[in-house]
Amino acid sequence: METLVFQSKIGSGSLTWDKNQNDQVVRSNSIIIENCTKSVQNWCKKQGFQYKFITEDLNWNYPFKSKNDAQLNRALQNWKHLPQQGYAQIIYLDNDIFILPDTDLPSQVDFGMVPRFGDQVLFAKYYLGEDAMWWNAGVIIMSQNRCKNLCSWMLDKIPNARNSLLFCDQPREESLIAEYCYFNKPTQLDYKWNIMASQTPKPLFKRKEGFLHLLGPDKQKTLNLFPESIKNMVINN
Repeated sequence: METLVFQSKIGSGSLTWDKNQNDQVVRSNSIIIENCTKSVQNWCKKQGFQYKFITEDLNWNYPFKSKNDAQLNRALQNWKHLPQQGYAQIIYLDNDIFILPDTDLPSQVDFGMVPRFGDQVLFAKYYLGEDAMWWNAGVIIMSQNRCKNLCSWMLDKIPNARNSLLFCDQPREESLIAEYCYFNKPTQLDYKWNIMASQTPKPLFKRKEGFLHLLGPDKQKTLNLFPESIKNMVINN
């Protein structure tokens, strides 16, 4: 059975807490996201993976009481769109992931993610327990059975997400992911599978392999944290 790489762009495609982004940032984000998805498509062709890109908006309108409920409702729709059968492995990637040219195959695991460090970890530990971690949901590698289980869990949780104390305090997708992962421990993947500039030592940027994650509301601002060679690679892709 095959591997599927899944991405989406619903609405602007960039989850931001600022409802009033200026036009320049919106245009820049759109260009960078397009170049990122191109890099993913090229990598899929090289590896012989299936690729699925979703744009359908299901028009959810759950009252999460976040700073931007409209975009959060769109981001959470991925759990409805992910396939429930037909693949051996599913690689979920945010649309702001850029795949470097020398990237090979990731580990085949039942459930693999990269943790994110920062203030969010303290929230997870406070509400869930000392064993809790904060996992970045931009890259998830999972078996078909795990995908089906996680989708089912998320779709049960999303309509009543405000009942979760962690989500109530931090209304975002990763709060629900942290809760799921507290009971279903993922394999901690090597950091090259989700390279976040804010937590990656500069020498690691010399490798031309891995998944760059340009997270944040201003993709150009995030990209500027990377070395010039990587910036040029993303812009000129």
